[in-house]
Amino acid sequence: MCGRYTLTNPDPAKLRVRFDVAESVDVNDEPRFNIAPTDPVLAVRRREDASRDLGRLRWGLMPGRWAEKGRPLINARAEGLDSQPAFKESFAERRCLIPADGFYEWLEDEHGKRPVWISRPDGKLFAFAGLWAELPERSGDGMIHSCTIVTCEPNELIRPIHDRMPVVLGPDVEGAWLDPDAESGDLHGLLVPAPEDLLAVRDVGDFVNNVRDDGPHLIDPREEQKSLF
Repeated sequence: MCGRYTLTNPDPAKLRVRFDVAESVDVNDEPRFNIAPTDPVLAVRRREDASRDLGRLRWGLMPGRWAEKGRPLINARAEGLDSQPAFKESFAERRCLIPADGFYEWLEDEHGKRPVWISRPDGKLFAFAGLWAELPERSGDGMIHSCTIVTCEPNELIRPIHDRMPVVLGPDVEGAWLDPDAESGDLHGLLVPAPEDLLAVRDVGDFVNNVRDDGPHLIDPREEQKSLF
């Protein structure tokens, strides 16, 4: 699964270039080192004219009447996207890219659980495969736009840490994920583990456990122990 992630350099110019977003889009965000469920997060969606929009969605999918049956859904298993009622419509019609530059998991061993931060070795941006939904607010005054991160089986780097990982899409397939005419089978072909050499794992301190804590110290190496990787 993916329950926390980072976007430490949300420079609008870099985001526009990296994700081919229209120049007219202006999104100014602070660096984030502890993005958590229910936070407003940046997401790239395709417009009807085929251009791309960069806006904010609330992390935790609220797919219509299914939202009434439990808490918002922060992750969606790739294997069930076209069969699970909570995800079926979004998978067919509302796919998005969620920009990030790292995510956290918790490694469990005889010493307990401790966080690790997983990022590209070169520090570059990447995109999670995401779904989004819209739901009328109870007041009737507007719409809630929410999203979820798609997960898949782990690669061999992540397998010792967790039995799932977020789908990290390569730049060459991001357009296919957003394509409204894409076939279900082709989309499922994109939802595979990232290559092991695309990502690196860093032992970090326990600061991320506090959802209110945010800052570059969260991704500093854990100094009091040797790296496990």
